[in-house]
Amino acid sequence: MKLPTNVIAAGRAAVQAQWSDVATVTRKQKVGNVKKDVEIYTGITCHLSQSSKPTLEQSDTVATTAAVFTVFVDTEVQLLPGDTLIVSHKGQTFTGAAGDPLNGTFSNSVKLEAVKIT
Repeated sequence: MKLPTNVIAAGRAAVQAQWSDVATVTRKQKVGNVKKDVEIYTGITCHLSQSSKPTLEQSDTVATTAAVFTVFVDTEVQLLPGDTLIVSHKGQTFTGAAGDPLNGTFSNSVKLEAVKIT
C-alpha cells in the first residue's frame, strides 16, 4: 500500500513526538591505513525499547541473563549492521552493536547486540 506523502509525514511526526532518548552512532571506517571509529550521527533523537525480558541461561559454572533491546530512529538515519550505538535513556547509557536494520515507513529500527549498561 502506497501512502500519500502528507500521511507519512504526519505519522512520522506523531510517532517521533513520543521519543525522548538521544543516540550517537559510530562506524568503523578506514582512515589512512587504520580502521577507526568515526562518528556518523550525533545527538539524534531516538527511542530505546526493551524487546524482551531477561532470560536466565545456566551452565554448570555460570548463570547469565540477556535482555533484547531495539532502537527506533528517524527514516533519514541509515544504520548498518555492526554500527556502535550509544543511547542515553532516562539517566542510563546503553552501548551496543547494531544488528540487521529494518527500514519502515515511520521509523527505522535495529536490535542492539552485546549491550553494556552504565
